[in-house]
Amino acid sequence: EYAFHRIPGAISIPLGDLENRLNELDPDQEIQVVCRTGTRSDLACQLLSEKGFKHVKNVVPGMSGWTGPIEKNQ
Repeated sequence: EYAFHRIPGAISIPLGDLENRLNELDPDQEIQVVCRTGTRSDLACQLLSEKGFKHVKNVVPGMSGWTGPIEKNQ
């Protein structure tokens, strides 16, 4: 999904890699999590919350309903 289009400034951390890459995220900053439909991002939000991240938001309905700006690979 990230390779096809993404919200500007987004970083890609697949759900399966998230626990091993928590050090790349600031637990004190707001983190908005997005996937295609909102299902995997909900699981990611749960994991982040369990790990002490306090400002986590799931972007629903995900990229399938996103109407804001996007970046695409050239």
